[in-house]
Amino acid sequence: MSKITQYSTIGALMSGHLSGDFATGTAHNKQLFGLGCSCGISGELTVSQGQFWEATAGEPLHHFTDKHLPFLQVTEFVAEHSFSAKNVTDNNIDKLLSEQLPIANIFLAVNVKSCFDEVVIRRPQRDEKHSRTAKEMSEVQHVDKLSSVSGQLIGFWTPELFGRISVPGFHFHFLSDDEQHSGHVLSFSAAEATVDYQEKETIEIHNATSEKFKSLDIDITQLDELISQVEK
Repeated sequence: MSKITQYSTIGALMSGHLSGDFATGTAHNKQLFGLGCSCGISGELTVSQGQFWEATAGEPLHHFTDKHLPFLQVTEFVAEHSFSAKNVTDNNIDKLLSEQLPIANIFLAVNVKSCFDEVVIRRPQRDEKHSRTAKEMSEVQHVDKLSSVSGQLIGFWTPELFGRISVPGFHFHFLSDDEQHSGHVLSFSAAEATVDYQEKETIEIHNATSEKFKSLDIDITQLDELISQVEK
């Protein structure tokens, strides 16, 4: 499909709306691709070929079985464009993609495959009570540095203009080929990589309808700083 489907916004998530308002039962198909988080940000979710993987500190990577989520960003992904690149990092992938097409004002679904020299990922601690804030989650997250690991980066490029809807710039999650490692990507480097991407003309936002969400107090003045602190 030419659209990204998103449940809630990064702004609402960072502002404390962490309960699972959105059911994923109808979302499964073999081309489904994307990322999200589980309730209370207890796990980073990565969606590949219609399968949901949850990465939580202190737990093996596992298929996600809870059908309700506070945030999910997905699309049907079939690579429309592909290129090979050398010396790819989190610091230059925007430049590499900009050499293919102007990206400043468009949405992209991006899949980077490689045997990565290094991938740094984070996984949150589980919070059964859903009592902490996103900032508190980020302060106790578990960070892993993986070396010489084969896998893929799954994610999206969002223009700065839409930075309170989705994470501005790149937002990647990692899934290793052996399905043993996953998480939110903090940094990466690869001597060689294949970059597949799709331009997305539409982003469809499903807003939460609960009374809790409707009464949520969102501090816009601090939101951009919080998104950058927690997600980057």
